[in-house]
Amino acid sequence: MESMLILLRGNSGSGKTTIAKAVQHVFGEEAVLISQDVFRREIFCVKDTPNNLASGLMKEAVLYAKGKVPMILVEGIYSREKYQDFLDFLMKLFPQKKLVYYFDLSFEETVKRHQTRMQRDYFSEEAMRKWWLERDLLFPKGSSEERLIKEGLTIAETVDQIIADYQETRRSD
Repeated sequence: MESMLILLRGNSGSGKTTIAKAVQHVFGEEAVLISQDVFRREIFCVKDTPNNLASGLMKEAVLYAKGKVPMILVEGIYSREKYQDFLDFLMKLFPQKKLVYYFDLSFEETVKRHQTRMQRDYFSEEAMRKWWLERDLLFPKGSSEERLIKEGLTIAETVDQIIADYQETRRSD
């Protein structure tokens, strides 16, 4: 079985986890979800630093899932500054079979979305501003290798777009 990577990146509060969980729900056991927050905060309880302990286990999880499930969802902030090694690893492991998305939202929109989350009291708007990365794209602007998810799309529209992209890519095999 050939697995496909779906990488969802963007700032805190942009909706990455919500979308990843919704896509996984649609595909069920045909999709595995590797979430940066789960590995970093819940499994290891480590700070968001380059080459933290979570990075190694995330790599191992991707390697384990590859060839066992059709879809590997990897979601998180994954800033290039801190996670370039991990991102390079993913791009090399899936040279053809990948969909890369970046949640290209305004800071104000991420704050608005954060206010609707269960974890809204875990960190403040001030903390979000400190973490903010403006258009931390993996590929040069305008590259077809990275798809931008813009403000204004509903959860359902975003999920539908990712599913359509996935199915189209699978059909072109």
